[in-house]
Amino acid sequence: MAMAMKTPTAEISPHSKPRIILAASGSVAAIKFGILADSLSDWAEVRAVATKSALHFIDRVSLPPSVKLYTDEDEWSSWSKIGDDVLHIELRKWADAMVVAPLSANTLAKVRDLLIILDRKKCLLFTAYL
Repeated sequence: MAMAMKTPTAEISPHSKPRIILAASGSVAAIKFGILADSLSDWAEVRAVATKSALHFIDRVSLPPSVKLYTDEDEWSSWSKIGDDVLHIELRKWADAMVVAPLSANTLAKVRDLLIILDRKKCLLFTAYL
């Protein structure tokens, strides 16, 4: 029996702070993920997502209590049948913006390949330390 998931879109009222998804890829720079999450949470509502590789470098205790960290396990355990909420879709609905930091060169290359086939009318900003 699947447990009911509290989705990030549970708040229906207008929000006063921007909503940001902070995502980490598997770079050693993810060691500073908690610092970045703390800085962003000073002025924004933040939800965090991390790859399995990034979790090797992220100290979950360093994240502010207001920042929920989602992982692949959350994605795959949050639904059991058609019609259930899907975590990545609910996060997309919730967020105003997404920041990928750190962005490894490997992940940047994957995103570049994806952008070739996506609608280019949207503005995207990437920064990477190479």
